[in-house]
Amino acid sequence: MFKKLKSSPGYGTVILLMLFLGIALPDFGQFQVSSLADKLRAAMDLSQSQYSTIATAPLLAGIIFGFLSGVLMDRFGIKVVTASIVLTTAGLVLRVPYGTFFTQYVAGILIGTAATFINTTAPKIIGQWFPPEKTTQFMGMVLAVANLSMALGIGTAALFSTVSDAFMFSAVLGVVILTVWCLFITEKKDPGGGEGEAVPVMESVRAVVKHRGVWLVSLFCLGSVAAIGSVSVFMPQALISRGMTPVQAGWYSMAVTLGNCVTNFVSPAVIRRFGTSKKRLTVMVCIYSLGEVFFVAFGWRASGVLLPLCLFLSGFCAMGFLAFYQTIPLSLRGVGQRYSGTAVGLIITVQLAASVVFPSYVIAPIAGDDYRLIFLMLGALPLIPAILSPFLPVKDMFEQSNHDRSAGS
Repeated sequence: MFKKLKSSPGYGTVILLMLFLGIALPDFGQFQVSSLADKLRAAMDLSQSQYSTIATAPLLAGIIFGFLSGVLMDRFGIKVVTASIVLTTAGLVLRVPYGTFFTQYVAGILIGTAATFINTTAPKIIGQWFPPEKTTQFMGMVLAVANLSMALGIGTAALFSTVSDAFMFSAVLGVVILTVWCLFITEKKDPGGGEGEAVPVMESVRAVVKHRGVWLVSLFCLGSVAAIGSVSVFMPQALISRGMTPVQAGWYSMAVTLGNCVTNFVSPAVIRRFGTSKKRLTVMVCIYSLGEVFFVAFGWRASGVLLPLCLFLSGFCAMGFLAFYQTIPLSLRGVGQRYSGTAVGLIITVQLAASVVFPSYVIAPIAGDDYRLIFLMLGALPLIPAILSPFLPVKDMFEQSNHDRSAGS
């Protein structure tokens, strides 16, 4: 039954649903910890530093496995993503009995594994099952589900009476999702009926590392994502410094996540509708990037109804082109479907490393508790894609689409 179903023409929809479940699991589990901070610290007698280390441990998985996950996907295929979901589920189970600080830290790293692998490999997987014009739209949907699951993790954790109950729920959810994934996930068959070609590791690494376009896309993602990722670190405390209660600050800060979510549904459609040439895409990247500059640098200082609107727009502008950026490697000459996993792995690693390095080791030491300076420095990061917008590496994409249209006429 499953074999016949997996060979049907519309099975790509099932694969997309599996990606939704796979990305939702680690993000839901990770962001439960944000709402359980006080309870977890009290239960385990953790210092603020120890709690912060546990809360950010899933991000370390992205730095460790980001590039490697893409290389492994190109070499071994979808089975490496399955392995990452096994590790995430193991992490969710491992943290249930609390244990020691070290146990929670290791569990956090394991939990972040599936998010890393799916973020890296989703463009390649989607590209196997759907035509190129659909990849940005569906990648945007994957990212939107990720943001929704983060919000659900934060919003539902407080409904549980104990930390252990909340952790047990996500552990059971992990086992269920892992079972469903193993039942329905499959590799796209090539036209000859076999599995996709395994790519030698060093071949893919060499092709990607020396490719100028991949490094350019990495800089575009760095400028957009490092800024908005750091906003989530500083925003609640910045709003509290304005006189808000922690609860008010938390609710307002969620406007950024809501903007991230909405833009991943809306912006791919806008890009598909208006970005029909490199010139138009350049203008759109510049508009989105300068919008992020303004709303990140100054939006948190707005008053009244303008505050949640500005925070929403900061998230909207920041993440609007992320799905598009991550699908560019599929169209780059010298990368394409063959090396796209490794290419996106490099891009993800660069943007995650920047998201950790900039707030912790650059901005915080310079600005201290001066939130005006902090957000001005964060707002400067999106100037990178704005300045680089004329060099957006999409020439091959549009040459190919123009060639296809000419061939069809």
